[in-house]
Amino acid sequence: MKTKRHLIPLLVLCFAVPSAPVLADAQGQGERTSEIESLRNEISEIKRMREESDLKMKAIEKRLEELTGGEKTAETAPARASLPVEKAVLSERPDDADESLFKLDWSGYSDIRFSYFNHGPNQNRPGGSESDDRLEFDLARFVLELEGETVAGLGFEAEIEFEHGGTGSAFEIEYEEFGEFEQEVENGGEVYLEELYLWKKFGDWGKLRAGRFYLGFGVLSDFYRPTEYLAAVRSEAETMVIPAVWDEMGIGFDYYAHENVELVLQVVNGLDSSGFGSLNWVGSGHQGKFETIRADGLAFVGRVDFKLPDIGFLVGSSVYYGLDTNANRPKKGLEDVDSPLLLLDAHAVLRYGKWHATGMAMWGRLWNADDISERNRRLSNNLNVPRTPVSDNALATWAELGYDVASFIGLGGAHRLKPFFRVDYYDTMFRPRESLFDNPRYERLVLTSGLSYVFSDSAFVKLDYSHRRVGDSSLNNEGAVNLALGWVY
Repeated sequence: MKTKRHLIPLLVLCFAVPSAPVLADAQGQGERTSEIESLRNEISEIKRMREESDLKMKAIEKRLEELTGGEKTAETAPARASLPVEKAVLSERPDDADESLFKLDWSGYSDIRFSYFNHGPNQNRPGGSESDDRLEFDLARFVLELEGETVAGLGFEAEIEFEHGGTGSAFEIEYEEFGEFEQEVENGGEVYLEELYLWKKFGDWGKLRAGRFYLGFGVLSDFYRPTEYLAAVRSEAETMVIPAVWDEMGIGFDYYAHENVELVLQVVNGLDSSGFGSLNWVGSGHQGKFETIRADGLAFVGRVDFKLPDIGFLVGSSVYYGLDTNANRPKKGLEDVDSPLLLLDAHAVLRYGKWHATGMAMWGRLWNADDISERNRRLSNNLNVPRTPVSDNALATWAELGYDVASFIGLGGAHRLKPFFRVDYYDTMFRPRESLFDNPRYERLVLTSGLSYVFSDSAFVKLDYSHRRVGDSSLNNEGAVNLALGWVY
């Protein structure tokens, strides 16, 4: 018994001695953990303060750049008076910057379309389009937009559009072959540089641009992305009378007169009257068949918009005046006949809450349209122009209205589901001269209704049905179902 009494303390001691360092280490570990956590908290606080300081510095620099027109003041500019110009510019770059001074930003969109038509493509038959059942699949467009901005409020913008999945073609005048037009076609479709211009900002009150850019006329030049209109296709009224998403080369200035008022002034090349015709009026006079753009006949654009950003409301008007569309023809023939073109429009846009509404009305006047029609009738087939009589006046108007019902069917805030209705009306033979027959087949009413779904303002799916009526009731009506899908990035 005595041996057992001594054995028990011995066993206790054997276990206690090895465990003592463990207990001591556990206590020290707890103290180190507490100290580590404290240091980590201090590091996090320092990082937070540094980030706040960086944000404040960027905000101050941005405001300073706006007030000085993008130029650094003497207090913030580095001392480089003795450096050559090239080195002075390079000295503004951070050590880890790329070779280019421009900060680049990519964006764009795509549009894939599946369509069913209950009519044939030939609308010039005696009774109008024949009854038919046909499907068309189309890679309508893929657009790449690149923007670059550098110091001093200077930047550029470029936009290239791939239409119908193919490549385009170009016309040339072969003077060695008696001035004939020559065209080379490789694949269907088009690759087109829609925008390419340099811009300069002047604080928060103005922006100057030079190159190829969208005209400040109509609605689609500003609201042309698929998520900015409701139907599967753009407005027929606007795209059939004037060039669709109209771009030209020249110089433009945007003046922000007030936070609610914006003015646009542009001087650009004019249209080419050899492309004018009955169906598209002056729309097919947009230059692009040849490798260079003729600008003997300039055009002037003016626009004023009144905006209420808080409720997403815009209303405005624009004017286009081309000095002489005959001066831009590829060959002489009407150099003694001036043919000015005047276009006027009024437009309104509303994006308030669940509501989506857009509307536009346009009127146009072409002088000496009879001389143009007579000369165009004798143009070469190789030029690929309508060669149909062009009216003195044209009229176009359209409006669409939609309402977001996503929340009513349990969809979250990232979803937009808008039933909509759109009306297009246009007449490219509106009040023609007495010698020109007012052909009713060029007066058209298009009614479209459907659903537009957009997820997170990025991916979209649209389904709609359109019904087209022509001015003569003896001509067949035309219907189409369109399914469009794509994304905006």
